[in-house]
Amino acid sequence: MDNTEDNKVPTQAPEVEAPTALMNTDGAFAPGWFTRFEELKPYAATLSKFHRPEALAKSYANLEKLRGYPDTADAARMAAFREAVGLPAKAEEFAMERPQDTPDELWNEELVKQLSGVAYEYGVPPKALAALAERYTAEGRRFMERCRMENEEAVAQADAELQQCWGPAYENNLRTIETFLRTMGERTGVDVQKLVEHPALRANPDFARLMLEAAGLMDEAPLHTGGKPDNKQEAYRIAHDPTHPLHEAYMRTSHPQHRYANEQYDRLAFGR
Repeated sequence: MDNTEDNKVPTQAPEVEAPTALMNTDGAFAPGWFTRFEELKPYAATLSKFHRPEALAKSYANLEKLRGYPDTADAARMAAFREAVGLPAKAEEFAMERPQDTPDELWNEELVKQLSGVAYEYGVPPKALAALAERYTAEGRRFMERCRMENEEAVAQADAELQQCWGPAYENNLRTIETFLRTMGERTGVDVQKLVEHPALRANPDFARLMLEAAGLMDEAPLHTGGKPDNKQEAYRIAHDPTHPLHEAYMRTSHPQHRYANEQYDRLAFGR
């Protein structure tokens, strides 16, 4: 049996022929009027909604009003602008997302909230805001890494300068400073560890020199919390209290301040 009719390949539906005139006699657009213009075909769905020239003209006039950036003080126009370009209508729906792997040091929730509010107020597209956040955090990470490397270099230079200045006494001087700061931290309730690890102080050799001098002054005139100094108690601390600035020097004969520590002990313990 010949199934020629059933096996026929469907043909594409013929295109609607463009009307011979743009308008009907009643002043309305002829159906499919826009098909006469090749460049208007991509906008067929929108143009088919306009049946009269005055409706199209009115729409175009409204569009002209939206051209250019609206004044943020004009709430109505800004609302129309947001709607026209597809922005969130409410500030609560507009938020800057935290880019992946953003360090905590670079992300401030309160600041982000403020920036998101400004972006909403001025009609910044969310994608543009996200791109700015990505760029900002990338630059921030590079800046933090650069600062870390510069701090490490500065600390190394400070250590080299102190080693050259103090020579063989370098290690002992550092221990003296550490003991002094620990004692002062206990007396004042200051977290000395955070202080000595601060990059600005670790990279400053003058700070170490000042602390070493301060430790020496404390040795010469021990600090007391009040009342008459107890020499024997101070001498006892020199000999038995590891936190005393002179304890290590007193106990170690190789310490550069050992002789001085012995003299201070004898003076306090025996009145010599």
